Amino acid sequence: MTDDSGFLGLVDPHAYTSFVGEDWTLESLFEHIESELPQQTILLWGTGGEEQWRIDLSDSPVDPRLPIIRQTTGPITVTGGELIVVNLDTVTMAAQYADSSVADDKEIYGSSIDLPNGDYICTITQLTDSEEDRTHDGPDFHLHLHAGRTSPWSEIAWSEL
Repeated sequence: MTDDSGFLGLVDPHAYTSFVGEDWTLESLFEHIESELPQQTILLWGTGGEEQWRIDLSDSPVDPRLPIIRQTTGPITVTGGELIVVNLDTVTMAAQYADSSVADDKEIYGSSIDLPNGDYICTITQLTDSEEDRTHDGPDFHLHLHAGRTSPWSEIAWSEL
């Protein structure tokens, strides 16, 4: 997944309200995203850099042989049989145009994840640091999804903005 802004996310494209306004600011966009967090329609996290990230999705925890840089857990709800992995560019385009959606680029990135509807716990594990040399050939991020419930996020994870 290409990341030109330092953020990745996991979104329910059928429930997340994409449009913010034609004249949105980064501050208003982040306020909008944070208002969506309690609805469990999006999880957005800072990556620590602008990179081409490799993301592994699994129903199993991260391989214990891989180095864990940081890890967080949050809830997301599937309402239309899928979730999509997004970068902030996708979210911002959908925020600016009422006829755009966060799902617009899912075929380009191959980022759609088919799942039964329901509540999920997502553990996001960052396995590489953009400022350090790679120490393994595995993914940069591991997303562990399993059915369940946990407390909603109140802010964007690992964000310095």
